[in-house]
Amino acid sequence: MKISVLGMGAYGIALSKVLHDNDNKIVIWSKYQEEVDSVKLHRENKALLPKVKIPKDIILTSDIKEAIENSKIIIIAVPTLAVREVAGEIAKYLKSEQVICICSKGLEKETNKRMSEVVYEETNNKNICFLAGPSFATDLANRNEQGFVVASSEKIAAITVKIALENDRVVVNDIKDIVGVEYLSAIKNVYAILLGICDGMKLSESTRAAILTCVVQDIRLIVELLGGKLTTVLSYAGIGDLLLTCMSNKSRNYTYGKFLGKGLSSDEAKKSMNVSTIEGISTLSSIYHILAEKEVNVKSISLLYNIIYHNLKVVNILREIKNS
Repeated sequence: MKISVLGMGAYGIALSKVLHDNDNKIVIWSKYQEEVDSVKLHRENKALLPKVKIPKDIILTSDIKEAIENSKIIIIAVPTLAVREVAGEIAKYLKSEQVICICSKGLEKETNKRMSEVVYEETNNKNICFLAGPSFATDLANRNEQGFVVASSEKIAAITVKIALENDRVVVNDIKDIVGVEYLSAIKNVYAILLGICDGMKLSESTRAAILTCVVQDIRLIVELLGGKLTTVLSYAGIGDLLLTCMSNKSRNYTYGKFLGKGLSSDEAKKSMNVSTIEGISTLSSIYHILAEKEVNVKSISLLYNIIYHNLKVVNILREIKNS
């Protein structure tokens, strides 16, 4: 089947390679012609995913109509801040039978809405899925074994994505709880910052394990409060993605937290990393304000919010967030 991947970044390319391995016809799109030209020339994105070659029969284009025309699945793999714009563009050419699969993890900054809500508002398409699980782009591109969850209220849409992606190295579970999966995929970036802070403070492994235990309990509370299912917390999209993101220096959010734990300010941490955007920061603000509207105080979220937005200095994180 023809599959369109919208986004020529590391994750879009890595996912394209897996889908290509499964004998699908792949088109990768970028809105930036200069990026398309560079990747065409080198058959790799040297800036974002170096040394990962893109097969020659994968089409690269900046024409979004060409990209999605006659595609069975359209994968959105752009930064969260670009999702609404991209969804609005594909709406001009979208057919009702096409399946949209979202990989962009986070909440819309202005509205605090989930990505599936944003995409539905722009496209009015019900065949929307969300793909999540513990997977770094480099691991995916290098054909390491991976576990995913594809969530959708439309069973056939989820099964379509599962068939396209699953092989002897990739396991895909389909579930209905798209709400839970989306919140978990966003929240894990928030808690990666907190666990990175613990690493930067050089807290012992025992202490970090105790803090992670409190975090998991808070995540269960948040997910259930926001309409997700507790069983989803134990899925690849829940505990799986959380453990990966909260324990690896490959995670941008974790690395940012680590700098904070060493005593750097938020701006100093970003400067050290040479980045302007940390996904978990905006997600933290969204979750904090969603909980505030519901008059619910989750200790770990409140603590992290005060650390980042009010420069709070904390000596004993475990005591501050311990569950009663």
